[in-house]
Amino acid sequence: MKSVITGASGEIGGAIAKAFAKRGDNLALLYRSDEKAARALADQVASYGAMVVLKKVDFEDVAATEKALDELSKEFGAPDVLVNAAGVSFVAPVFDTSPEDWDRVFAVNARSVFLASKWAARNMIYGGKIVSISSIWGSHPASCEAAYAASKAAVESFTKSFAKEVGSLGITVNAIAAGMIDTKMNARFTAEEKAAFVETLALKRIGTVEDVANAALYLTGEGASYVTGAVLAVDGGL
Repeated sequence: MKSVITGASGEIGGAIAKAFAKRGDNLALLYRSDEKAARALADQVASYGAMVVLKKVDFEDVAATEKALDELSKEFGAPDVLVNAAGVSFVAPVFDTSPEDWDRVFAVNARSVFLASKWAARNMIYGGKIVSISSIWGSHPASCEAAYAASKAAVESFTKSFAKEVGSLGITVNAIAAGMIDTKMNARFTAEEKAAFVETLALKRIGTVEDVANAALYLTGEGASYVTGAVLAVDGGL
């Protein structure tokens, strides 16, 4: 199986890449700027026996993105799976959010999903599976996260709409609404803030990147062949 992962140099994207490689997938790892992390990940998944293609893609630049994806079609071939894991966080009051801030968050978090999903669906010859990494903040918006929450809500709406559009082609489209996951993105929270949040969860623990990767394995496996247009909450029971 050929799987494409955007945001592969991030912690969640990296965990998904490792899980897919262990499953036996060949991988195209797309990253924006952290080439060192991307190459280290490529070396690791290659050690599991996966064929790996690395591709630098800047989703803020539409023309460059489309060019890179066209090149990927020639280098990697038709994908069976796409995981949209590219994302940025942004925390600021609306009054301190500039139009440029808003556009950047939407370009990386939402427009990347649109561009990559459209490309993948056009190239999936025998059906396929698309999974986008969303966030609980998409449906549980928090103060000072309007841009981020809105971008993730857009991902979830796109997922539901596109699933209906391409279902007849044998393509499933789903999303994972990740909760409080132990990543650098959530390092800005204090230990006290994390403890207070954990108390609201049924499972009373912060999630791991492996929890998200396991959900991605499920949604891209045969066990989820009749699941589409779904937003799977991986949030410890929030």
